[in-house]
Amino acid sequence: MDRLTKAFVAVAAVGVAVAIFHGYDEITAYTAPISTVCNINSFFSCGSVFASGDVTFPPGQYGIPLYIYGLVWFPLMAALGLWYGRRKGSLYGEVMVPLLMVGNIFTLYLWYLELGVIHAVCPVCMSMYILNYAMTGLAFKRLLDPA
Repeated sequence: MDRLTKAFVAVAAVGVAVAIFHGYDEITAYTAPISTVCNINSFFSCGSVFASGDVTFPPGQYGIPLYIYGLVWFPLMAALGLWYGRRKGSLYGEVMVPLLMVGNIFTLYLWYLELGVIHAVCPVCMSMYILNYAMTGLAFKRLLDPA
């Protein structure tokens, strides 16, 4: 497994940890003592985003809680990175870039919710978006330089 693939898997593993933390916070409705880390002020506040009620997709009472998507997405990316790393020796950019772009498009919707609808930003959510962008950058690097 090459260094780029190892970096991709490491970023995905950090994403898994952040997604677990975020899921725990949502399940406990941001009442756990560790949740205070996420509530910096009224704008940078996971609690404000959670309290908005806009925490499911699709929106509404039958939507899936957004934290579930992170709990599925990052382990899936880590597994694909490991699988391609062991099977092919490196990431397979032709598959990973389009897949990661789906995640990036979804983060655009989440940015819209946070900035345009809720008027608050969840720092933990933002860190997961950034991790997804980092994984996309690594996959693009592999796509442009397959060596």
